[in-house]
Amino acid sequence: MHKFFTVMERFAPEAMQIMNARYLVLRQVLHNQPIGRRQLGKNVGSSERLVRAEVDTLRARGALQTTAAGIYLTPYGEEMLRDIDEIVPWLFNIQILGDKLKERFNLDEVIIVPGDSFMNTFAQEDLGRAGAEYLRKKLYPSCILAVTGGTTLAQVANAMREGINATHVCVVPARGGLGENVELQAGNIAAKIARAIGGQYRLLHIPDNIEESTAVALKRDIHISEVINTIKSAHILVHGIGPAMEMAGRRGLSELDIEFLRKNEAMGEALRYYFDRWGKIIFEIPGIGLDRNDLQNIKLIVAVAGGSNKAEAIEAVLKNGQENVLITDEGAAKQIIFGKDDGQ
Repeated sequence: MHKFFTVMERFAPEAMQIMNARYLVLRQVLHNQPIGRRQLGKNVGSSERLVRAEVDTLRARGALQTTAAGIYLTPYGEEMLRDIDEIVPWLFNIQILGDKLKERFNLDEVIIVPGDSFMNTFAQEDLGRAGAEYLRKKLYPSCILAVTGGTTLAQVANAMREGINATHVCVVPARGGLGENVELQAGNIAAKIARAIGGQYRLLHIPDNIEESTAVALKRDIHISEVINTIKSAHILVHGIGPAMEMAGRRGLSELDIEFLRKNEAMGEALRYYFDRWGKIIFEIPGIGLDRNDLQNIKLIVAVAGGSNKAEAIEAVLKNGQENVLITDEGAAKQIIFGKDDGQ
């Protein structure tokens, strides 16, 4: 794929420019439909005349439809956009970032979407779409999928669509809830993904940050223990990554714990564990759900996280070496690779 686009850049650069322009048009329509030509032109940085020509071409191909309310994507246009998404890293020449991350953290696969989700909400939605499409390809009958909560995983759930043989797929939360916005809780995200693909789900109706003695007592309940056993039998785990101090605030940690994290240079948080800049776990929140010891039995562990503001957090978690796949954005990738000496 890389060689093909290298040849295209040398042999037919105008074709690359056309592909780039039409992708940007489709992407803007997806995120803003219905949208008028004038606004579309502003969003993609082109004149209304040029945008009109591209819209007319894409409409003739069946990818767009125009109404009195504005321009919409057709189902064929959505399918076309998903196909283009797979070549976007080469189209925007950002796959080299993925290759660097793959080598640095010994990952099996890295998927990068354009933009910086810290600065652009559309990039965050693209991150969710990339995560959802990757999951659809990896799910298989009778597998158990565990997911965490958070804004990025909520975007993954929003982007999930039907069309796979998921009748016997079971989706579970990797942990209890944080007590925050219900839309961002792992249980809600698990249920939403399961409903989208026609699968099953099991929920853990308990908070994540509970006292260890309480957790021990709850585990004795037969219904809770059954759900925990299902969670610990997960074949695929998809989790987010958060900046350590931000997550400490969201979890309501004490001032003493927060000071400990600060003194020990905590950078990232994932699955109730806090990591320093060298990837060492320095703090753990007692809770019910997946533990680090369970991860060695999970075949596929996917981290979905982006934004230049999360670069240090992503790097800290990846240095621990549990993940197989990273789905991130250009902003985070550039910050990780070029934010400091690439040789370090």
